[in-house]
Amino acid sequence: MLLPRWGGDGGRMQFIEVTELAGVRSAVIRFRKPGTGLEFLLFPMVHLGEADFFQEVTVRLRRRCDLVIAEGIGKGSVSADALVASYARLDGHERLGLVVQDIDFDTLGMPVVCPDMGGEEFEEGFRRLPLKERVMLAAMVPAVTAGMRLFGTRRYLARHLATEDLLSEAEEATADFLPGLEDLVMRRRDRLLVRALMDFHRGSADRTGSFTIGVVYGAEHMRAAADALVGLGYHASDADWLTVFLLDLPDRSGPQGTRTRSG
Repeated sequence: MLLPRWGGDGGRMQFIEVTELAGVRSAVIRFRKPGTGLEFLLFPMVHLGEADFFQEVTVRLRRRCDLVIAEGIGKGSVSADALVASYARLDGHERLGLVVQDIDFDTLGMPVVCPDMGGEEFEEGFRRLPLKERVMLAAMVPAVTAGMRLFGTRRYLARHLATEDLLSEAEEATADFLPGLEDLVMRRRDRLLVRALMDFHRGSADRTGSFTIGVVYGAEHMRAAADALVGLGYHASDADWLTVFLLDLPDRSGPQGTRTRSG
């Protein structure tokens, strides 16, 4: 894993790593600040993974966190529901053996805050997208989903999942191709997440006792979260790897072992 460090020395931070040996892995990164017991634990997420991954995230949230900030657009957006349904159709598909994120935040036994967009706000933003982008999405999303159901593999799914603190060329191309969608899905929601992080920092930074806030958001939103925390004086102190999925479907006839690793 690239060291979770920031600064003028060119240090880079990984959120999602893809390798032949370890498959797709998520870096659970702890941010601390001298002089306060408040810390933030980032959980970079993906929509589809092995069930063990989501179970391990749930276990760590219960064991290590006192409060959770979770992603999730509110109810009332037909467009958001359609986007969610596109990858939900791949849930449990035999070619992939993966499941949709299924963390039940209501059972964690701690406060859960969702600063994300409301459904009506997202739907209004979607309706204001340029007609060209809405037409492209209407054509592309069903086609990609159908293709994944018929021919998709874990390796194909993993091609563009690697996520670092800087945008990849593929991500930049997508943002340039669909700028309105990029603003709606990423930038505007990033601002809401950053505002929540700043509010909790201002309200709890004087804590002397330990208090850990888990941040459960899509990996691409972690750039904004990490940048905001660094701006508030926090630093990435340590990180653990969690396997999201292996590149090849495991042999289900053999014994299952743990696939949690430390970086």
